[in-house]
Amino acid sequence: MATEAEVQPRPLKADAIKLDVKIKFADDLRRLKLDVLGTDDSPIPIAGYYTPCNHPKVPGIFTIRPESLAPSSVNTFGSLLVPGTLINTNNMLGFQNLDVASLLREEGKKILHDILSGKIEECPSLLLRFLVISFADLKNWKVYYNVVFPSVFGSKMTLLSLHSASKVLSQEEATSLSKSMEEWRGSNDTTVHPFFWVDISSDSSVVVRQLKDWNDRQGGGQKLLFGFYDHGCHKDYPGWPLRNYIAFLSLRWKIEKVQFLCYRETRRRGLDLENSLIGEASFAAPHGWDGSDYVPEVIGWEGETPGDGRKGMKIKSIDLKPLSPESQVEEQQLMHLKLMGWRHFPVNLDKLCGTQCLVLGAGALGCEVSRLLMTWGVRKLTVVDGGCVAMPDLVKQSLYVEKDCGVPRATAIVPHLKERCPAVEVEGIPMEIPVPGNPVSPSVLDDCRRLQTLVAKSDVVFLLTDTWESRWFPTLLCANENKIAITAAVGYESYLVMRHGARPGKRSGGMDDVIAHIQNLSPEDALGHQRLGCCFCNEKTSLFNSVSNETVALPGLTSIASGKAVELFARMLHHPEGIHAPGDIAGMDTEHQLGLLPHQMQGSLPKCVLSTVTGNSSNDCIACSDVVLSEYRRERLDFIMKVINKPTYLKDLTGISNRLINSDTCLNLPASFPVNSGKLSSVKCLILGAGTLGCDVARILMDYGVRKLTVVDSGRVVASNLARQSLYTRNDLNAPKATAIVKHLKERCLSVDEEDVKEKIMEIPMPGHSVSDKEVDRVRNDCKELQKLVATHDAVFLLTDTRESRWLPTLLCANENKIAITAALGYDSYLAMRHGAGPGTNSEGSNVVPAMTMSAEDVIGRKRLGCYFCNDVIAPVDSVSNRTLDQQCTVTRPGLAPIASGHASDLFARMLNHPDGIHAPADIAGTTSERPFGLLPHQIRGSLSSYNILTLLGYSSSSCIACSDVVLSEYRSRGMDFVMQVINEPTYLEDLTGLTELMKSADYSRVEWVDDVDDDDEFAEIC
Repeated sequence: MATEAEVQPRPLKADAIKLDVKIKFADDLRRLKLDVLGTDDSPIPIAGYYTPCNHPKVPGIFTIRPESLAPSSVNTFGSLLVPGTLINTNNMLGFQNLDVASLLREEGKKILHDILSGKIEECPSLLLRFLVISFADLKNWKVYYNVVFPSVFGSKMTLLSLHSASKVLSQEEATSLSKSMEEWRGSNDTTVHPFFWVDISSDSSVVVRQLKDWNDRQGGGQKLLFGFYDHGCHKDYPGWPLRNYIAFLSLRWKIEKVQFLCYRETRRRGLDLENSLIGEASFAAPHGWDGSDYVPEVIGWEGETPGDGRKGMKIKSIDLKPLSPESQVEEQQLMHLKLMGWRHFPVNLDKLCGTQCLVLGAGALGCEVSRLLMTWGVRKLTVVDGGCVAMPDLVKQSLYVEKDCGVPRATAIVPHLKERCPAVEVEGIPMEIPVPGNPVSPSVLDDCRRLQTLVAKSDVVFLLTDTWESRWFPTLLCANENKIAITAAVGYESYLVMRHGARPGKRSGGMDDVIAHIQNLSPEDALGHQRLGCCFCNEKTSLFNSVSNETVALPGLTSIASGKAVELFARMLHHPEGIHAPGDIAGMDTEHQLGLLPHQMQGSLPKCVLSTVTGNSSNDCIACSDVVLSEYRRERLDFIMKVINKPTYLKDLTGISNRLINSDTCLNLPASFPVNSGKLSSVKCLILGAGTLGCDVARILMDYGVRKLTVVDSGRVVASNLARQSLYTRNDLNAPKATAIVKHLKERCLSVDEEDVKEKIMEIPMPGHSVSDKEVDRVRNDCKELQKLVATHDAVFLLTDTRESRWLPTLLCANENKIAITAALGYDSYLAMRHGAGPGTNSEGSNVVPAMTMSAEDVIGRKRLGCYFCNDVIAPVDSVSNRTLDQQCTVTRPGLAPIASGHASDLFARMLNHPDGIHAPADIAGTTSERPFGLLPHQIRGSLSSYNILTLLGYSSSSCIACSDVVLSEYRSRGMDFVMQVINEPTYLEDLTGLTELMKSADYSRVEWVDDVDDDDEFAEIC
């Protein structure tokens, strides 16, 4: 070796590793989080790819690539696979609160352990180990991250000399080393090891050896160099891995002075003598380093100054929005279904996306069902309808606007569905469904053939037409083809949702399974189950012409029926027996995560009941009985024409008695609900929240006749909202929700006064969301604005998506004695409730100044009903920041929101028409009411998994954090100062109301409501 010049010893400085995190890795991490990891934030192994410098002015790059998440044992050309760890947190707060100093210490301890245990000899790349901490923001398509390359004992190391390899090695040594390194890098067995040792003999020959061969060395060469792949290109500093290597050599092999080789190469992977460095360094091991509890000095976070913790670190981020924007829209629209799998049920998206659904009827039911099917992930729809959009349809039928008037519904519905879900394949077919008893049109045979084809190529058929007889031919075809059929029908104040049973004696399948002209059919299905009935199996009359009868239903009814129909479909599609699944009854036990699968659901709004009914197929059914199916298979369309031209033909064929027996459906029209249209049109409603619930409630209220609405929301429309939140379209993307919803409401109700439907873009101040000094004035103004809004409206709907955002409106409504309606969603359960009147105040207006001493009764002497917070024993706090995405997004089954919205709107209408209004006592299902509008409960709680409805009664609590005397008195005394204190100190409410002492004296965290009905645990956390 050539003679080295002496240099002044100095602390060993190292060139930091240059990192490149590929955008595709970030996207794959996002997918992994959404599809696989869910709420799991435990560390996972990953790999990085390290390369030595191959350019004199450009350092080697450490890359984290898509394959880092599922690394193979094979190194890619020119890169070394390095083991690492990924900690991906569930939210931004969790990411920001990670103890990076502690994590770094743990990584340093791992390196020290690997050195002392001998693992480094077997796997040298462990000296390059790294740690990634990250947060994949699934909603905003960003990944935040920081990376650490832990380096131990750096301050204890001294650089004694450093020179270019070309100035240290003789020509012979350089030639021999170049050849040996070329062989090392060219072998798959050795190139994977970034640390090695070089034995230079007296004859200038060079041997490069693996670390594991150290104990097998024979004698000693003239010189030993300890080499490593150096990513750096700096001539005055070696690369970052040297420190850990020196620690290993000193602590494991007891080498006091280390002569090292910083191996840098040319573009052709040969030794770059000019750029490579040879130097010497020493290391003074600290006292106690070999102790079992010793924690080494360690640095390595990017941008970190030792001792400053995270102060010098800058959070890095990768924006994924530029990646394929169109596919992002679809992924955002399916995200809520994937989030369901995090805690509840793994949705079979492939099955849903591939299911061909045929929707017969594009009216009120058809619009809602089509939209809800898209929210469940269905992407293949065919919609059939023979009517045209009329002006009265605009409010009742959720998708249509003024420009659609006069256009066939089947044509008009297509662009509205595409506006909400660009990925859906939808075909609209304007066509009359042939019905028995109606005059034969010239195109009836073509229509029959077309309907036959449509049913045959579909997987599921929804029967949503507005006459009973128009369901007959589709029911017959579904029975013949063994297709899943779902019927939803509404009466004036009641509804029926049911699935049809399988056909007799055949397993479901495609057209190859269909055997025509079967004469002897079994009363059982292909699995040997007793066949469930169709929608005509309990209809004992022959069909008749009822086209002239208009379907009149309470406005919320179609939303409820549609939600239940789509949920029944999703449950059936995920059942292992599919169309052959037996019918469940409410109260039965089930192990399936989507709950029960009933045959029929019959509900009544005035009675507040939901019944699950199972009915077997009838031998004399006019649509699916053996005799009818056999006759159809024998005569095909000739049979259909006989039925159309002679309705009594079916009665004769099936042997039905001429005695007419009442249908066992729930669709008979009762006496009219005495709607006070003048009162509804003049009432001023304030809607807080323009999301899924807000869109549905606002539209249903306008259908009821409400014409004065103010909508409050601070959010903007995003792609994931489009199908789930019924009023928004792609044209609304990035627009304020409050602005968009008002525009769409006006489109659907042309008679509304322009000034009577208003928007207010503002955030509702919330406890637990502390306010900085800069925000105090804005938040105070928001509080005063909300105070004014509540005071100037007659009814307030609390439809926001967090518990804490309902606190201030609840307080204000109790203070002003305003009607307050809350609708809230769980995963598969819902709550619709009315708040009780304020304590001992007059309900005539907000100008009444209540007494400071308040009564436990309302103004007419009745015990006050509770508010939304009356059963809480903890104050509302920030429920978003430190929660997982599925909790932040209120992940619910898609059919739940329209059901809750329908009940909330109906509850409001009944309350408004009650003579006692806000002071009306609460009714319980099962009791009788002489009032024509039926029962008026306090709370309605329902479950989609168990298919039950509970009407609950809860009285106001003396320690309620929102409507109790002590809270109202404090608010009236201190005003906004009180509100600001609650916002910044949410536990103040617990101290004020005595809940703090209550919790200390009792071992519980939740007080159950006292009522006449046994509550169910699943309703404990409805919000």
